[in-house]
Amino acid sequence: MKRAAILSAIIAVGIGSALVAQGAALPPPEPIQKVGDNLYKIFGGGGNTTVFVRQDGVVLVDTKLGNNGATILAEVRKITDKPVVLIINTHSHGDHTGSNGFFTSADPTVDVVMQENAAKQAAKPAFGAPALANITYSDRMSIGKGADRIDLYSFGAAHTNGDSFVVFPAEKALAIGDVMAWDMGAVIDTGAGGSALAMPDTLDKAVATLSGIDKVIEGHGKVDDWATFLRYVGYTHKIRDVAKAAVAANKNYVQAYEEFAKDPAMAPYTGEQVMKGLEYGGTPKSRTLNNLFIAMKELRGEPVPLTMGAPPPP
Repeated sequence: MKRAAILSAIIAVGIGSALVAQGAALPPPEPIQKVGDNLYKIFGGGGNTTVFVRQDGVVLVDTKLGNNGATILAEVRKITDKPVVLIINTHSHGDHTGSNGFFTSADPTVDVVMQENAAKQAAKPAFGAPALANITYSDRMSIGKGADRIDLYSFGAAHTNGDSFVVFPAEKALAIGDVMAWDMGAVIDTGAGGSALAMPDTLDKAVATLSGIDKVIEGHGKVDDWATFLRYVGYTHKIRDVAKAAVAANKNYVQAYEEFAKDPAMAPYTGEQVMKGLEYGGTPKSRTLNNLFIAMKELRGEPVPLTMGAPPPP
């Protein structure tokens, strides 16, 4: 299926159900990639799956779309024979939770952890009915000790209102889910509590709280350094600032983009190339247009439609 058809389906029925329905059209998982001493990433087939090998077994952060469990396990078996003992989902969407059930069905002792808002969202039929969380948290939770420790944080609304920031202190690494993907503007799922206006404050809390991180694993795409993440935080502030000025001047989102694009520091977010392995959501430019459109809708108190490919004409 062509990308345009995928985008049309997503806009019509929402992120959760559309990505589940269109799973066969997305790029398949690629070979496992080493990220740290005991940390790995599997790209494709939905969101990145982060693999953390602990003394007691394997932790998976996100399990892609459905029907990818066997492939994920085969990639894990390339690096270890230890069992999968824990799944952490960064948020509720089906391209990150879809293969939970493969692992929990094979071993009912496998725990699934989500932020409490994400757990409620994942229980809705539109999100593909993944194996649901049996462990939830509100603001912060730690799992394990020493080199095996994992710290979970929820800082507020961003991509959704149930986003988890998953930190591996011994690896100096953060799995950030779709709060940051392909180093483009995030898809803001306002139906799941996401907010372009709240995102800068949410990320500011992350910057103020987290330390010692030099690797940021995106929800889709690559592994960034901390400086790239900080640039992205600046981008979210720029979106909000430009949107506020545009609303005050009674401009539309295209006029707002023209002002945004004048800032040379924002050049990475104005490109028109399609990223490698991109499943949905267009180019850096279209994501920026989307984010401005959504922020301005929020500021005006207007309903915000799900916007992923391109916003409606102004």
